[in-house]
Amino acid sequence: MKKTTIFIVTLLFLVSMIPVLNAQQSTSPTKLMKEIVKVNYIDARSAYSILMPYMSRNGKLQLVRESNMLIIEDIPEIVDKVLSILKEIDIKPLDLQFTVDLILGSMSSGSTGARDASEVYSDKKIDSDPLIKELSKLLTYESFKRLDSTLINVQDNSRSTQMLGGEGMSFRLDLQPRYIKEEKGDSIRVDLSLSSRQFKSDGSPLSLTLIDTTITLNSGDRSVVGVSKLNGGDKALILILSGVVKK
Repeated sequence: MKKTTIFIVTLLFLVSMIPVLNAQQSTSPTKLMKEIVKVNYIDARSAYSILMPYMSRNGKLQLVRESNMLIIEDIPEIVDKVLSILKEIDIKPLDLQFTVDLILGSMSSGSTGARDASEVYSDKKIDSDPLIKELSKLLTYESFKRLDSTLINVQDNSRSTQMLGGEGMSFRLDLQPRYIKEEKGDSIRVDLSLSSRQFKSDGSPLSLTLIDTTITLNSGDRSVVGVSKLNGGDKALILILSGVVKK
């Protein structure tokens, strides 16, 4: 009888301990997974901002700016999810190629309008340019001459600066493109500015913005970006841009 009583007491004690053991197990820390990842193509700060909302309350996401790296520490499921998102956003930017033509239009004194297209060209190299032919019908300039033509290679969402010029004139072209994927085809949105480089009487540099605009091009298209008058209007700069997406 005594042994039976002891057994019953022991069994009741063990049963009473089950909730305590379960509570201890539920409050025990979850094993975390840690990954150190090199961000290759985008700024790690941008990746940090995108990934941080996906971290759990106990997770940690650290930014190492010097080496453009991230330290991810969280439960395995969260770490795997964050790594998959990072793989999608950390991709090599597209290569974009632009052709820039800088044209100088001149207007003779007393001119009241553009002449026939066959008579307005002082530069035979551009006499077959369809855009110049169209401009000759719209602008009161009698001659057109190409000052510069250059090819610019730049990555998507990157900034490029190019010096252009001719006829003793110097200009700075800044452009920043952004690739847009559309069902009907690829297009490129370009923030662009053209400024002249001049000098004050004391020799200090002076920058004057001539064209400051945003244009959207379909890949392979060519378009007049802007026209800026010079020397009181008897001359004008015409900026023509074409762009393609290189895949």
